[in-house]
Amino acid sequence: MKYAIQTARTAIKNSKDLEKNENTIRGYLKDSLFVNNKDLHLVLFDLLKRQYEVVNEKMYKSEAIDTAAHSKVGKRMFLAAESLDSIDARPNSKGVSTPSYRKRHSQYLTPYRANMLKGAIYFMSHQQWKDAWEQLDVYLSAPGNPLFTGVAQDTTHTNFAAFLAVMTAYKLNDKEKAERYFEQAVNYKPRREFTLRKISELEMSQGDTVRYVDIITRGFRYFPQSEYFFPRLIDYYIGKGELKPALAFTDEAMQKDSLNPLFLYAKHNILMYDKSYDAALKYGKKVLLQNDSLSAPNYNIGYIYYLRAQEALADKDKSVRQRMKEAQKQYKKSLPYMERYRALEPEDIQRWRPILYEIYLNLNMGDKFREINSLRK
Repeated sequence: MKYAIQTARTAIKNSKDLEKNENTIRGYLKDSLFVNNKDLHLVLFDLLKRQYEVVNEKMYKSEAIDTAAHSKVGKRMFLAAESLDSIDARPNSKGVSTPSYRKRHSQYLTPYRANMLKGAIYFMSHQQWKDAWEQLDVYLSAPGNPLFTGVAQDTTHTNFAAFLAVMTAYKLNDKEKAERYFEQAVNYKPRREFTLRKISELEMSQGDTVRYVDIITRGFRYFPQSEYFFPRLIDYYIGKGELKPALAFTDEAMQKDSLNPLFLYAKHNILMYDKSYDAALKYGKKVLLQNDSLSAPNYNIGYIYYLRAQEALADKDKSVRQRMKEAQKQYKKSLPYMERYRALEPEDIQRWRPILYEIYLNLNMGDKFREINSLRK
């Protein structure tokens, strides 16, 4: 071991065989006998430091460099310093911690921290997501690392870097990595909506429904008019058969924009599921005033009037004539909506045919009745 350290020091002095000696030292550190050897960790850091400086000197001379390799050396240098510090800072027998290299190393590394972010962007541009993540993880973890205690860190780009970290984690399909810097990423306002969308997709793909709902709820609160969060939130609760929270979110949305067609349609749809037909009719008509080409509200309104006709025919408290008169009134109201639905969804014959058949029959619409009666059931 001592010979390896001496050889490494010579390599550092002559700037030769630096990577070879790095590998030798790492080999020793894999051995449980040497894993906590401070001298090995120190020489490893110095080997990486010299490798990094050699490339910096080339850059200063405007010589070509391997950007990827340089960035990876920088990452390894930061990690080596952190490992050394964790050993160096261990309390002595009296419980006192007096790290010998912390101040020197943290002051040396701090100016280069920004290069980790630059390296990440480079790797992202080449779709090397794992390398990008590792660079960002080093960059973002530095302010909270004991190594940098007392050394001011530039946090100007922290939220942006966190956003990039979440995006790389998304590409890696790694939920744990995405969650690590999620809260900071959400603070990056220019891409907040995109961040919430991607993390919700990742949570859903990983099967974490609770977290998925939490994210889309948060997205809705930030962006109530987004066509991404609100519909998914409503679809989730309707799918669960939980109409009360679905209606509550819809009402909350409508407080912000009572004329939003997305919100109006959602409320109409929820009320249909709840069989609150009078209210559903009201909101369905509001939806169609804005867009009469939506097939579902046309069908729903036609269906509601059709149900009312059925109720009128079944009303035993009235005479047959009164029942028929009221039923025909409701059939007439149903007719334009159901015909509109047929025009919009001609292939959905199983839904509109039975109702139009009965409407045409009861309204004595001979030609239309014969036409629809000829359709294949």
